[in-house]
Amino acid sequence: MFRLVRNFLLLACVFQLSGCAIDVSSSSFLHQDASASGLDTTALSQAVNKDEAAMTITTVEIVNGEELTLKGVAVAYPDPIVNVVLFADNGMTISKNSALLHEFGKLPANVLWVDYQGTGASDKAKKARMYNLKRDSLLVYDYAKEVFANDLPTVVHGISMGTIFASYVAVKRDIDGLVLDSAINKVNDVVQNMVPDWTKTFTFLKVSPELAIIENDDFIRQFDKPLFLVVGDKDRTTPITFSRELYEVSPSTDKWIYVVPGGKHNKSMTYPDVKGQYRMFVRSLKSGR
Repeated sequence: MFRLVRNFLLLACVFQLSGCAIDVSSSSFLHQDASASGLDTTALSQAVNKDEAAMTITTVEIVNGEELTLKGVAVAYPDPIVNVVLFADNGMTISKNSALLHEFGKLPANVLWVDYQGTGASDKAKKARMYNLKRDSLLVYDYAKEVFANDLPTVVHGISMGTIFASYVAVKRDIDGLVLDSAINKVNDVVQNMVPDWTKTFTFLKVSPELAIIENDDFIRQFDKPLFLVVGDKDRTTPITFSRELYEVSPSTDKWIYVVPGGKHNKSMTYPDVKGQYRMFVRSLKSGR
């Protein structure tokens, strides 16, 4: 997940062992690639061929308010039960993780995934800002509603950092259901969690106001529709406590949390039992429509 950020924090502390004050801003927190690259869905095609499955894939481009082109893919599987708008983790790009799309295809689902600005195939701004990514998330969701012109329920699925954008969309748009996978609540807690225990006695983190004010529970308190949280019991990056905090504040009467036995960070959709739980969640959406 935030491996590069963790390494940055560790190196900063190593060079300042007598006392370490580190400023954490959007530009240091958000992963950014050096330059945009082409979309590579080879791993997805290999996964589909291995299972002798069928799917169609379409490349999409969305121009945002900064005149940046965001690039992604829309994937459709036969007889889908749900539309999924996916917001991935920090630094998780389509080209490096396209096989993940096939895990959703096993539901089966239609999926839209667009690389964040500054990562993967999408254009890069001069400076990374969380609020710009939040605005982009609304554009992506609105585009999905046009692409998936059907009567299936639409679920917004966030993975780790993507749960912030998924929750934001959930309170700004009329969605059918929300899935928070390896959820984040407070960005400040995540950053603190990345600091190795042996450095905490001499480390002081100064999280920028833009990041410090992000508290996912502010969004979840406003969302009373179906909510599904999933987290691995071996997840050390976004531990179970983060998801439980969000579960407790949720006003939804249709909510549940599933803890994956042996589950690790960002691996939830690779576990067959999670897909079973996901299908039950989708059935509840259909019955409530």
